[in-house]
Amino acid sequence: MTESKVTLGEGAGLDYGAEVSGFQLVPTYQTATWKGLKPGSVYTKSGKATWVLTINFGQDHEAATSLSTFLFEHEGETMPYDVEPIDGGTAFSGTLIAQAGPIGGEVDQFGNATVNLPVNGKPTRTPAA
Repeated sequence: MTESKVTLGEGAGLDYGAEVSGFQLVPTYQTATWKGLKPGSVYTKSGKATWVLTINFGQDHEAATSLSTFLFEHEGETMPYDVEPIDGGTAFSGTLIAQAGPIGGEVDQFGNATVNLPVNGKPTRTPAA
């Protein structure tokens, strides 16, 4: 992915694409299986997916408008998000719950971080115009 867009927050939000090294909208499915005593009496059902927006980013706790600062200041808040794997292409949007990211890292390394932000419902897909 290159030239991607990651926007969080109300109104136009802020595009954090310059701070993000990768993101994924990840579905998780719960399944239930019942097995009877007779061969072939196995039944499996799957529920609807729960979604998480995983964002990998470089930490910046100095800039007031950085993603690190934004997530820290808005921890626990529900807010809109919009991601475009190709800027100007198909968008995926919805609402999520902000969570603060890790703080710190290893000596002689940039501070990298990953957050897994819970998404409310299934993302909305909007094809490019």
